[in-house]
Amino acid sequence: MFRKLHFKLTALCALTTAGILILSAALYLSTSEHTLSENHALSFQHDFDTICSSFMQQDVISYRYLQQVEKNGNYYVFLWDNGVPLLFNSLDTHGPVSGLAQEIYSSYQESAADARNASLRLFYQDIRVPSTENDDASLGIGIGGGNIFAQSRGVSPSMQAGIATIYTGQSNPLSGLQTRQNDTGLVLLILSPQEDFHRQLSRQRLLYVLLSLSGSLLFILFAYIFTGKLLRPIRENQEKQLQFVANASHELRTPLAVILSSVDARPPHYEQMIREEVLRMGRLVDNMLMLTSLGNRSLELQLSTFAPDTFLLELYEQFEPLARQKDIAMELSLPEDSVPFLTADSDLLKQLLLILLQNAVSYTPSGNRITLGLFTADKYFCFQVTDTGIGIDDREKDKIFERFYRADGSRHQKDHFGLGLPLAKEIATAHHGRIEVSDTAGSGSTFTCYFPMR
Repeated sequence: MFRKLHFKLTALCALTTAGILILSAALYLSTSEHTLSENHALSFQHDFDTICSSFMQQDVISYRYLQQVEKNGNYYVFLWDNGVPLLFNSLDTHGPVSGLAQEIYSSYQESAADARNASLRLFYQDIRVPSTENDDASLGIGIGGGNIFAQSRGVSPSMQAGIATIYTGQSNPLSGLQTRQNDTGLVLLILSPQEDFHRQLSRQRLLYVLLSLSGSLLFILFAYIFTGKLLRPIRENQEKQLQFVANASHELRTPLAVILSSVDARPPHYEQMIREEVLRMGRLVDNMLMLTSLGNRSLELQLSTFAPDTFLLELYEQFEPLARQKDIAMELSLPEDSVPFLTADSDLLKQLLLILLQNAVSYTPSGNRITLGLFTADKYFCFQVTDTGIGIDDREKDKIFERFYRADGSRHQKDHFGLGLPLAKEIATAHHGRIEVSDTAGSGSTFTCYFPMR
């Protein structure tokens, strides 16, 4: 059940976080690509304006100068003087794009005539050279925001273009263009391939995909570990509940079996035997109910304020005769200075200390001693029960506070159910305190209960 729940929670957590990650990455990638495209277009327009200004400042524009412009910017440069293309336009390197250049020039002339602006400057984005003669090479030109954007259905790499009438002059097929003022118009077209820019976008997309996949895998791993840790206390609690039911059933079955056998056989004093087993069963049920109430925080503490040293002295006088019956000396250790008053549930505190004292007497051999003490430390009242008995193995010190757990030395004890120390721990916790166990010097165990000063 928990394994299936673990996988379901992992899938839910991983899919949710991975979906948010992928959606965020996609939105960020879209925004980034849009910004890059705008910057790329603005950069080209800036270069085009710079080249136009440079052309205007030249007295002679030679073919060598034009070739240098093409080489520096990886451009294709085309020029028309009064509608007549220069011989430079016919270079072999211009062959693949010459048809596209002529179409852009024709569209530009129509746009300039419609706008009645002979010096119109236009830019084209993402235009393509038709891959075959049958492809539709129409640019589909539309004017928007002062610029013209066009696309064709060719499959060749896209380009961007800028075209403008920069000044008037007349071409010289031999030396280039001699600039002089007259009524003719010089049209400059620059085509810029975008293969490098699209490669950059492709690398960025691949990087985002890899990062998204890596992030998703990390989220899946994190979700698996996180949900596993989240379910661990629930699984442990269920195991403890199952163990609790099994142990409680076993403990209740024993007195019932004794009662049944006594009724059937009716041995001497069987009524006394039945009475003892019923009382034993009653103590077990009372402890179980008390543990449940303390664990659910449904038991309301009956708080009162009293002197802890006087309280401990009365408890000593009550329990010392019981210890003496087993030939065990009991000592009382109280601080010499006066101690402040304690606010607590006196009945529960007495029950806690009686549990510790009964354990101390049970596991301390005759002729030894136990000590009941009180001291203060770091704003805590410290109640301490020390015995010189068989002690507790270090591996079992954390387990003795689990319900129905009994150390090996106590398994033969009929009156010990394994609920005393868990009940003592719950009483201390209900008072916002704690209980600790340590070894007594020589042999035995020391239990120290810390109750905060209010």
